[in-house]
Amino acid sequence: MKLGKDFFSRDAEVVARDLLGKILSRKQGKKILKARVVETEAYFDEKDPASRACKNGNLRETMKMQGGTILVYGVHNNWLINFVTGEKGKAEAVLIRALEPLNFNARASGPGLLCKALGIDKNFHGKSILNNKELWIEYNKEKFNIVERKRIGIKKDLSKELRFYIDKNKFISKK
Repeated sequence: MKLGKDFFSRDAEVVARDLLGKILSRKQGKKILKARVVETEAYFDEKDPASRACKNGNLRETMKMQGGTILVYGVHNNWLINFVTGEKGKAEAVLIRALEPLNFNARASGPGLLCKALGIDKNFHGKSILNNKELWIEYNKEKFNIVERKRIGIKKDLSKELRFYIDKNKFISKK
């Protein structure tokens, strides 16, 4: 079962936790690549110094779109994929930091690596994950412990720990 609008219309921190263990599916030609989400980070509005919403422009406007909108941007020659969350008009998003490949072999233990592994690029930016035929997230019920840490690569961060990952998972981006 695919995740729907109600899933993404919640707070970024809640969605970031709840995305752990879910299955990200990517259709490429006749193949469907599947990977478990094992690490995420939550980002918020202009008050979050690490957020893309701190700057004016397309990324900020995309973060204010309806929950389930795909946000793709480049960092150090890599694409990074996020999903907009929360209410329309309020900037929030969840970065997918790492995936565990389930039916393919590729390095996906970092946001740039996972986008390369799944062929995710700027063409997905601004589209919805909710009705997408090439990229979707499936419900998966699994029990595991969640670790909370500071977000990675952030010079000025919020006091709250907003990086979440599945405890003892060997596919996370950084131990």
